[in-house]
Amino acid sequence: MEDTRPAVPISWSERIAEQAPCDISSEAYRADPNHFTELLRSQQGPVYRTSSGALVLLGYAECAAVLRDPRFGHGAATARDITGYGVPARSFLLTDPPEHDRQRGRVNGAFTARATARLRPRIEQRVGELVNQAWRRREVDVVADLARPLAASVLSDVLGLPPGYEGRFADIAELLVRGLDPHQATDPATRARITQARTDFVRTFTQLLRRPPEGSGTSVLSSLARSGTQEVDPVPLSEAVATCGQLIAAGYETTVGLIANGLYALLTHPKEVSRLENTSSDTRSMAMAVEELLRYEPPIHIAARTALTDARVGETQVPQGTILTMMLNAANRDPAVYADPHRLDLRRAGRHLAFGLGSHFCLGAPLARLEAQLMLSAVLRSRPELLEDRVTYGFGFVARRVQRLRIRLIRCPAL
Repeated sequence: MEDTRPAVPISWSERIAEQAPCDISSEAYRADPNHFTELLRSQQGPVYRTSSGALVLLGYAECAAVLRDPRFGHGAATARDITGYGVPARSFLLTDPPEHDRQRGRVNGAFTARATARLRPRIEQRVGELVNQAWRRREVDVVADLARPLAASVLSDVLGLPPGYEGRFADIAELLVRGLDPHQATDPATRARITQARTDFVRTFTQLLRRPPEGSGTSVLSSLARSGTQEVDPVPLSEAVATCGQLIAAGYETTVGLIANGLYALLTHPKEVSRLENTSSDTRSMAMAVEELLRYEPPIHIAARTALTDARVGETQVPQGTILTMMLNAANRDPAVYADPHRLDLRRAGRHLAFGLGSHFCLGAPLARLEAQLMLSAVLRSRPELLEDRVTYGFGFVARRVQRLRIRLIRCPAL
């Protein structure tokens, strides 16, 4: 029987944190990481070489080139990592083609444009339920009462989880994401909770993959379970568990962060909101708004690659084995690409790196976009008002979002 017992990870982000040019665990960095990345860009340019020889990329062109270039991948730099969210396997996020393509191809069908379109009625229904519940209460926390339950509900449907798992799933998903952060960015109590979450996740999904819930024939769980019984190229159980962990960590946090960060950005830019008030039901206008929100405040701030061979990034020589940390938030505010990059402009053409590029482009991007468009449209129709002047951001280095966003709804969403 294959071993799927929880394993203690050697986080790939530990090496990235060593290259950070500032204290990533500080309150100042947590409050405004863009201040630090912009200061570094002004001093060092778009490529910063650390004392160890690693590179921190801050420019759009440089990040985009590395994300597209197969000479940069994960290779030996992460070969020692246990990246399966608690099992001894590597998720497809940290593998290179063709292995990456093989793993991703197992679940790609659940996230195509056609599959996302089929989910739209269910997402609209769930958004309506959540916003109507919020209206009855008038004052709610966007994170706890809207973004988290929507993301958990939709991803539960995609994965094929049985009824009653949503609440547990949301808590586990959040801690799996925190587990991607470097050791120094988490306190002992949080690390203990992360360890417990990994244990719960591995136990739960090992059982579900061995015996998928009835009626989940087209779900990710059922697909992976069937693949595990194939005579040709069967999927090892540990790999299937790691795949589920990757989908949860990326799909859940990206959606929650996009909705929460996006709404906060809108409500602190009332002139921009006024442009949407009469068009929030217009699909194209809201789609453009979401793209600008992804640029302005991306839910995922970093991506990492290793040079698989000697290469160049712009004018910079990159020896084989060099670790490259791409600051996506900085790339998305590159003044060489965007006019007035620190200004939110919902009419700006949607070009950004929030979902990455190349073979690792975010699998769930169409789903996250749809959830954000529908939820933000519904909330804006309710004329929300901020109840707090300032918000606190979580201690996330990889993922960044507001911890709480208290709002008051002024108008019935049905009007």
